[in-house]
Amino acid sequence: MTAATNALGRELQLVHAAQWLYAINAEPFVPGEGDPYARLVRGFESGENGTDDAGGTLASIAERGPVWRSRLDTWVVTGPAALRELSAGAEPAVSAAVPQAEAWLPDPERQRTTGLARDLARRGGTRAVGRLAGSLREQAGQAAARLGPGPVDLVADFAEPLTAAGYAAVLDVPEERRAAFDADLAAAAPAVDALLCPQTLDTTRRLAAGVRGLRELFAGRAHAEADLLLAVAGARAAADLLGDALRRLLDRPREWALLRSDPAHAARLVEEVLHQRPPWRACPLVALATAEVAGTRIEAGDSLTAITTAAAVPGGPSGIAGPTGTAAADGASRTAGATVPPGTAGISRTAGATVPAGAAGAAGAAGAAGAAGAAGAAGTGAAGGVGTAETTSTGRVAGTGGAGEPGAVTVLGEATRTNGVPTPLPVAACATLLPAARALAEHALVALAARVPLLRPDGEPVRTRRAPLTRRLVRLPARLGEEETR
Repeated sequence: MTAATNALGRELQLVHAAQWLYAINAEPFVPGEGDPYARLVRGFESGENGTDDAGGTLASIAERGPVWRSRLDTWVVTGPAALRELSAGAEPAVSAAVPQAEAWLPDPERQRTTGLARDLARRGGTRAVGRLAGSLREQAGQAAARLGPGPVDLVADFAEPLTAAGYAAVLDVPEERRAAFDADLAAAAPAVDALLCPQTLDTTRRLAAGVRGLRELFAGRAHAEADLLLAVAGARAAADLLGDALRRLLDRPREWALLRSDPAHAARLVEEVLHQRPPWRACPLVALATAEVAGTRIEAGDSLTAITTAAAVPGGPSGIAGPTGTAAADGASRTAGATVPPGTAGISRTAGATVPAGAAGAAGAAGAAGAAGAAGAAGTGAAGGVGTAETTSTGRVAGTGGAGEPGAVTVLGEATRTNGVPTPLPVAACATLLPAARALAEHALVALAARVPLLRPDGEPVRTRRAPLTRRLVRLPARLGEEETR
């Protein structure tokens, strides 16, 4: 073990110790109500209710107000109005809040450029995913065919291997590199959560090795940076989205029956899960400009975390959680657009792809992977046609909607709602990761439902600790129908 590794281990221990200390004490060594943000990011809270409130931690965060300073020296920003002000003035970029053994996020200044957003759109946007619909469908069918009746772990035996196969297709991984790609992807699984919560030293070392392996795989490619972001953060989003959809179906046999009789229900189910349990409930940021947010002055260079804390929205799909409000970057009200990739079982839908307002040349971040601006999310026209948002040379996103409708542009962090449905992320910078994640989850559900007549729980699901952003499922015991599978 090198001196550098030892030093990193000590630094990670100190950060995690501070998270625990402030989670318990309002002031150092003074008993009392602790810092709820520290409780959240230390990664030992859990919650399985509809809003995933982590035992009341998210509610406690919201009660402190829209903007407040955590004892961990970061501004905590919640609520649509505060997030709107933040994105319009502070030009936030995704940034790690704890030391990283192997950096995989682009530099915050790099996140302002349009080139990164265009690359993400080309590699993981709706058009790119649409072209791969046949391959993703085939991968899903093969993964489902490997499952037999009886006990199964839907994470280890289905969701994770299918995600690796699907993203190997999305990222053009050569067959001879597949085994190494799968191993590096698994090792890098905690990377998103490691942005806010220090991992153990062994986990950190494996994570760093996985990121290095992925970087070496993509080295020399025209879109190497975008490919790395999609592999590290996009694949994580896909596996988590699929896992949470399966977790929901285990408790709802009637919904499983509906999915078997109506494959188009997969799109509706994935959309609802996406909003109930967004891929990240917190997004670590850095302000690139000075701004006033909810009456509080945020200085350039300040650390921030945007957190989803809202309760269920009346009138939306059952149980969907999120805030309200709609606005466009150019001041015009528009429908925000992420679409059903061609060839999926989907139905036409709209869901908030956004870009920063007031950030000249800003292009967005891919998930926790920070690629600023939401180029690559596509817009669905009124008649259900598919249109694609493209980033222009000015850094704004110009949309060409389906059926003659304009594409969507909204404000980064704006809690966009379409037909009562809120944006699925605390800031919508993650939009470029959603087309591939959504498509893979839909194909997986359709393929599994076609093969398995009966799906029921076979034990308690297990979520890993130190995963405050993703709440990553690591075990989902289920029993497939004893009837003969097709």
